[in-house]
Amino acid sequence: MAPSSRIILAILGATCAGLALCAALVFGSLDRLSLRTAEANVDFLLTQLGDTVEANVGLGLPLADIRVVQDLIERAKVADAQVLAVEVFSPDGVSLFNTDRGSIGEPIPPVWQNAVRFRVANERWRVEEPGSIVVGQVIRNDFGEPVGYLAVTVSGEARGEHAESVLAGLARQAAVVVPLALLAVLAVAMALARYSGRGFARLAERLGDAQQPPNRALPADLATEADRVLASVRQATDDFDRATADVLKVDESEERHAA
Repeated sequence: MAPSSRIILAILGATCAGLALCAALVFGSLDRLSLRTAEANVDFLLTQLGDTVEANVGLGLPLADIRVVQDLIERAKVADAQVLAVEVFSPDGVSLFNTDRGSIGEPIPPVWQNAVRFRVANERWRVEEPGSIVVGQVIRNDFGEPVGYLAVTVSGEARGEHAESVLAGLARQAAVVVPLALLAVLAVAMALARYSGRGFARLAERLGDAQQPPNRALPADLATEADRVLASVRQATDDFDRATADVLKVDESEERHAA
C-alpha cells in the first residue's frame, strides 16, 4: 500500500473516531439534561405539595384530618404522566392518603422505612425500585417536628425510553452526516496528498530520465538536488566502468603470460 493511501486511511480513521466521540458527548449531555429535568419536576412537585400540606398543618389540624390532601395528591398524579403514585403517611409508617385508595391504612414497605430512618439529606429521601423511583419529603409542623411524610413515585422507565429516542435520533442524523463528512475528508486528504506528492513525483521522473531538460517543472531546490544526484550517479557509473576496464586488462595480461 502506498504511503499516501496509508495516510488517507489514518485520516479517515481519526475522523470516524472524532465523530463517534462527538456523538457520545452529545448523547451524554442530552441524557444528563433529561435527568436534571425529571429531578427538577419531582422537586417542584414535592415542594408544592409539601408547602400546601404544611400550611394546613400550621392551622392546627392533625395531618390525618386534612381531607383536602387526598384531592391534592390525586390532582398532582393526573397532571403528570410520569407520576405513578403519591402518598402521605404518618411517622409510624401508616398510609394516610394515597392515590391508590385501597392502600390507605396499610403500612409502607420496610425499604421506605429504612430510607426515611437513614436518609442523608435533612428533608428528602429516595428509594429506587424495579421500574420506578420513590422520592420523599418530611412534613413538619410549625415547631419543626415531623408529623408525616410525603412520597412521590415516578416511572423509572421514562429515562430509558428518552435515552432510546435520543439514540435513535442521533443514529438517523449520523446516517446522513457521517458519510458526507467522510467524503469531504477523503476529497481533502486526496487533494493534499496529490499536491504534496507532486514535487516528489517530478523529482522521481527527473532522476529516472537523464534526458529530461534540467529543472523542468521542479522547484529550484529540488532541481539542484536532482542534478547533484544525477551527477553523482554518472560519476559512480564512470568509475565502475573504468574499474571494470582495468580488471579486464589485468586478466588479459595474465592470460598472455600464462600462454
